[in-house]
Amino acid sequence: MGLGGAPGEYADYEWVDLAEVPAPRRPAEERPGGPARRRGRGATTAAPEIAAPAVPEVAAPPAESQAWPDEVGDPDEVPPDALGAAVVAWLARDPLWGDDEGEGPRVLLADLDNLRAGGVRWRARMAVVVALARQADVVGIAGQHGAARRAAPHLAEWAPTVRAVDDGSDLADHELLAVAAAVPASAGPLRVLCLSNDGIFADLADRGRLVVVSPGADALSERLDGAADDVVDLAALEGALAAELAGGA
Repeated sequence: MGLGGAPGEYADYEWVDLAEVPAPRRPAEERPGGPARRRGRGATTAAPEIAAPAVPEVAAPPAESQAWPDEVGDPDEVPPDALGAAVVAWLARDPLWGDDEGEGPRVLLADLDNLRAGGVRWRARMAVVVALARQADVVGIAGQHGAARRAAPHLAEWAPTVRAVDDGSDLADHELLAVAAAVPASAGPLRVLCLSNDGIFADLADRGRLVVVSPGADALSERLDGAADDVVDLAALEGALAAELAGGA
């Protein structure tokens, strides 16, 4: 989260070549705790190999540009939903909630301020939020007013539920934490899926299974990384899928 008085929501985008971003999931040995991936409350299992994501049949960027709008500056040059469809399809084949329906309520927490990106990646990320929200039992989506306004056209039925906050450190984070806190302990262990890099969410591991979908693992809080049962690097996943889509043009 940014401090008050920072530039507007469009001023801090990072402009990168998505194809150069590293693999979607960082190898387990690069995460705190050594070469094991944790499951549940402290249990460990050997880390499985993560296969490269298969790309669904979706439209690719036109041959004349061979680039995404973030690179060429013209959103009309690329079908706007291609990357979002690819990411959502990958997540559908690699479910993050766990397989046991009896594990407890599924809680989605999406930090819009952390999800900021250029045009195509922003729409792709909102498509991910909508897809995961439709799978969840409890949904919290929050961000500063600018991010909330920008997200609304892409959040379908979830647009009216966005919690918009003033500029200020961690205000949206606290709104999201309040969503999780409102789920009573009697509901059992939670399955929390957190779209953020902020360390403040690490304590949610005390409520059950915590999976982090990081907007970019380079900025992921070490505390949150260490507390998470699993981490998916969304920026890297976008990069891998964008490269394959471009290569198929």
